[in-house]
Amino acid sequence: MVGVSADKPEVQQRFIDKFDLTFPMIADTDRSIIDAYGTRKVLGMTAERSTFLIDPHGRIARIWRKVKVEGHADAVVAEIERLHGVQG
Repeated sequence: MVGVSADKPEVQQRFIDKFDLTFPMIADTDRSIIDAYGTRKVLGMTAERSTFLIDPHGRIARIWRKVKVEGHADAVVAEIERLHGVQG
């Protein structure tokens, strides 16, 4: 898992510290990753909160757009389990 945002590294570090995150963040200050995944909002300054599930072959297996935090992690885990044939 990796997080991507257009924020500068020092802003991301405060976010990581605040929420006690255990995964790396990429500072996409030129928004090249944001643009590659098509998540830039209409006015161009921010990105739409989205999740991309990438399979072992590097292909996008599932996309969640306009993500709401509550329950989202459970939905992602359920999709990973479904894709791997794991019974919950």
